[in-house]
Amino acid sequence: MSYKKAMKYINSHRKDKFRQPVLGMSFEGLKEGQHIESYASVAKRTAESFHVKEKNNITGEWKRISEEFETEDKAIDFCSTLENDLHTRIYSDKDMHISGW
Repeated sequence: MSYKKAMKYINSHRKDKFRQPVLGMSFEGLKEGQHIESYASVAKRTAESFHVKEKNNITGEWKRISEEFETEDKAIDFCSTLENDLHTRIYSDKDMHISGW
């Protein structure tokens, strides 16, 4: 299921049932061994490029601090060059969180 379809699904269905928060898919009716794709898997699969954001400790907001990278490995290399890499995250071009604290 694509991200756009998942968001359309969650917005058009009843929200009082327990749903997986990311994809809006109900856990009811799953067959044994059936897999629901995680948010991180969707983010990596749909990403065309990556960028790095850093957390502002005062406001708690995440601010973009890098240009677009072709691969996640290049974004990870960029993070390793920073002094305070514990407050950085890698996001996809669709602004979906991929990795980092």
